[in-house]
Amino acid sequence: MENYPAEVNPSINIFASHACVPRMPIRYHRAMNIPRPSPADHVRWQAERIEALQKPDGWLSLVGLFWIDDGSHRVGSGADCEIQLPSGPALLGALDVKGSTAQWQAVSGPAITLNSDADGEPTVVRHDSLSFLLIERDGRLALRLRDAEAQTRRNFSDIPSFDFDAAWCIDARWDGARAHFSIDGNAYSLGPQNPKATTLQFVFADATSGRATYGGGRFLFVPAPQGDTLLLDFNRASNPPCVFTPYATCPLPAAENRLPIAITAGEQNGH
Repeated sequence: MENYPAEVNPSINIFASHACVPRMPIRYHRAMNIPRPSPADHVRWQAERIEALQKPDGWLSLVGLFWIDDGSHRVGSGADCEIQLPSGPALLGALDVKGSTAQWQAVSGPAITLNSDADGEPTVVRHDSLSFLLIERDGRLALRLRDAEAQTRRNFSDIPSFDFDAAWCIDARWDGARAHFSIDGNAYSLGPQNPKATTLQFVFADATSGRATYGGGRFLFVPAPQGDTLLLDFNRASNPPCVFTPYATCPLPAAENRLPIAITAGEQNGH
């Protein structure tokens, strides 16, 4: 999911990886009822992560992001189109926008109203390998364009990552708003984007950010807590979509989610 309360699109900077020595975490709270991930579990997770990125509608297929104001916008590969496609007919159709409402009129076919992701499941318009949908951010609409044949998707290979280390599977106490945990006897906490979500999304930065890992921080998705405990598996700290494409919008870590220590686990910079 990508519904964020506040988003930015930070520029992508690829930094050289700095060697870091992992620090052994001290357990904050032992959550005995939460399964402990194994190296094999981690390998499966990495494979699923790559598979999701490489899907035709995954982040690697993004080829454009167009912020659109009220009015009529021609869509096609022609030079006179306000929304220019990388291939296809010179004119595919027109998009009429008024506020948060948009209507698509193809050159051939009936006009349809397009739902944005603010309405739940957005309407997808397809033509050959191309597809687009509308997203809404801070009351403004944008057209997100995908190409299933994009070079970024076809040429993708892997994501550099730290080696799996079970010491970075850290038990945390959940107070309903933040996850509290300890590393080397020092207490820290992280807050999710939406504390009531069935899967919690933590956006955080640490001392590796802008060095071994992406400068805009990383994501950590955690199943909803079982009572007052949860497991933070930092081996699954993942790069935000902005690492893979300039056409994504990504949240930055809140000030209280910027850890002063090096989390030498999870995905690294570059791909």
